[in-house]
Amino acid sequence: MADTPLNDAPKLNDSKSASFSTRLRLRLGKLGAIIASVAAVGAVVGGLAGYWHAWDILHSHVGRDTTTTTTAASTGLIVSKGPSVAVLPVSSPIAAPGLGSFADRVTQQLASSLGRFSTLRVIPRATAANFLKEGDDAIKAARKAQVDYLVSGEVHPLGGGARANIHVSDLRTGTEIWSKSFDANAEGVQTETSAYEIGDAAAVQIGGYPGAIMNADYSQSQNKPVFELSPYECIVHAVVGSVRGLSSAILKALECSKRLTERQPNNAFAWSARATVLFNQRSMGIGLPSDQIQHTDKRLYLNEEILRGATRAVELAPDDAFAQRTYALAMSTKCQIHLYRQELEKALALNSNDARTLSGGMWLAFMGDWDDGTAMAEKAIRLAGPNASFAWWLAPAKRHWWKGEYQQALEDLRHAYLEGFWLSHLDQAYALPFLGRFDEAKAEVGKLLKLRPDFTIREADSYYRMFCFQPEYIEKMNSALRQAGLPE
Repeated sequence: MADTPLNDAPKLNDSKSASFSTRLRLRLGKLGAIIASVAAVGAVVGGLAGYWHAWDILHSHVGRDTTTTTTAASTGLIVSKGPSVAVLPVSSPIAAPGLGSFADRVTQQLASSLGRFSTLRVIPRATAANFLKEGDDAIKAARKAQVDYLVSGEVHPLGGGARANIHVSDLRTGTEIWSKSFDANAEGVQTETSAYEIGDAAAVQIGGYPGAIMNADYSQSQNKPVFELSPYECIVHAVVGSVRGLSSAILKALECSKRLTERQPNNAFAWSARATVLFNQRSMGIGLPSDQIQHTDKRLYLNEEILRGATRAVELAPDDAFAQRTYALAMSTKCQIHLYRQELEKALALNSNDARTLSGGMWLAFMGDWDDGTAMAEKAIRLAGPNASFAWWLAPAKRHWWKGEYQQALEDLRHAYLEGFWLSHLDQAYALPFLGRFDEAKAEVGKLLKLRPDFTIREADSYYRMFCFQPEYIEKMNSALRQAGLPE
């Protein structure tokens, strides 16, 4: 996979030969400029009234509410769906052996994998393909069908293989929100195995928890007050806040998920969001009284509420990957490795390429299955790309440390390092002594105590026990922390 521009493929000099994807992106650029300029002109020329008139015109065409709530009549189940997404057929503008079928396979796998992310409303492939019958009016056709996000792409020859360029555009704003290039070697093109891999990876980075779409929706809603958040936007705040470690998003999600579960007790996604943010509150103490922030064992009472919310979600939607992933997460609080593995495997059976679910291998590793758990977390990092949480690197880092591979552990810890996050300094403080870097370890303890003045080895012990680390790991950690000068 590569993020570099396409330099090696043959160039298209004839504008009439340009791929549909290229023409689409140019059209969207003009649309975005029109949207921005119409609103600006309305505000400047017509004053406030003119601005609102301009916005009303735009809103009627592109600014509609993208979320829907559906109810299954037989069960009373409520499902909060997010934006609609259409995947246009990936084009192959340059004739080359095998590229046409390779492009078709990428399209098929991308659309299929996106459909496994249940917060999205993925337009049927046949409907999306019909948009192309409109030629350059494909955007108009997609907008008429109330598509919010349009996925397009093209495949070009690259050496003996190929490069697939995939793009995502927001039709409401006329902007491209994501673009990435994926490379395949000759064998991958010939066997089409790379087409499946590209489709899966692109789907995770576009529609995952979070992907490009959820990140874009979070950006558009992050300044809304809690009472204005739609059910889907509440779920977005829960997911994005949890992965990024954003206190403001988690606090909003705590409040809106409580409101949402009270108003819609049969909303499976609401209960999933609730359990997710409660798990993060338990982890970091966000929004809790000071004594619970300072002392891990005083917030373990949240385990019961986390499990209650996740259980309700999976009761309502037993075949939904999002609900099952949340239930597995809740079961990790019990620190029973066989039980947790069983629930995690159920979630992966529903969506094997969900990076967020795969990141649950981190908890499996902490419970003692270092090899399988870390392999899952590393796959999550590869699939999610730039959307991977910094925390997922803790699985390989701590595995290296436990196995005595201290330099490799330190290198992985750097991926998870946040200067203003106390846990980053704690991890460094007990890793550095094994490399003989005692002064640096003591400096990390100093940074830790500036952030958490009352922090002790006893609190570190409690914190790691909450995440089910084995006693032998904790004992080794505590010994290193004594060398680093952390108070008992």
